[in-house]
Amino acid sequence: MNVSLLASDAVDLGDREEFRAAVLEGLARTPRAIPAKYLYDARGSELFDAICELPEYDLTRTETGILARCAPELARLAGPGCALVEFGSGSSVKTRLLLDAMPDLAAYVPIDISRQHLDATAARLRRDYPRLRVEPVCADYRALAAVPIDLNGPDMKDAARL
Repeated sequence: MNVSLLASDAVDLGDREEFRAAVLEGLARTPRAIPAKYLYDARGSELFDAICELPEYDLTRTETGILARCAPELARLAGPGCALVEFGSGSSVKTRLLLDAMPDLAAYVPIDISRQHLDATAARLRRDYPRLRVEPVCADYRALAAVPIDLNGPDMKDAARL
């Protein structure tokens, strides 16, 4: 199965109620605030990607440098046939360093809260890595009890390493 999955069947109703409760609680506070996760629709995700490119935002460049140096070693330690699960994957730009270093990766499971952004990212990854099994999960990973994908199916050689 190579499609975007939801963490729960009742996600629409549950998400609306959770959003309503968070907004009411946030508006009752001083200062007023709502959780940032509600800003990560397609446009919010695009804005975050743009922020990551700013010279003042050095976190992304630092992480990219670390991954560039460590990707070959991480790939060696993970070994062939493993699955890579990324919580808060965003546009998976830095992850491409790992994907390039892990040609024998059995699956990549990006988890993100923005369905539109996640679907667009998964489509780009499937285009750029046609042999890679990409299994996106749209969920708030802080509330995710388990990855809702069977990573022990016939396509997986060694998914137990998760």
